Amino acid sequence: MSKKESISENSELTQALEMYIKTIHDLEEEFGAAAPSDIAKTLSVKAPSVTSALQKLDSLGMAEYQRYQHVNLTEKGRKVAEMLDRRHRTIRDFLLLIGVTEEIAMSDACEIEHIVHKETIDKLAQFMKKNGKH
Repeated sequence: MSKKESISENSELTQALEMYIKTIHDLEEEFGAAAPSDIAKTLSVKAPSVTSALQKLDSLGMAEYQRYQHVNLTEKGRKVAEMLDRRHRTIRDFLLLIGVTEEIAMSDACEIEHIVHKETIDKLAQFMKKNGKH
């Protein structure tokens, strides 16, 4: 597994594709669908990069995408987004618990969530629950 590849439940997802899934999910929550231009703006990437990523997510069954149209996550994509969100919150909450400032906890959680093993997240979640923090 390459360094850029995330240790997630779907090993075909790179860290970049995970960021696209999270961004699409956030935009869907806010607007009902994600416009490729909004994805590009949010991730600070150019339109061709968005098109390529959306085509890949579509081929993986994670998103429904047609050129020049809004994109929505499939059920499979939504489950991945929710898993990523849980990972992020668990790491962020743990970092806050040990005294890391909110700004740094948010930033570090974004980085850590893509590289940490699922078992580590599960153990952190158990620890947080056991200590009444999750």
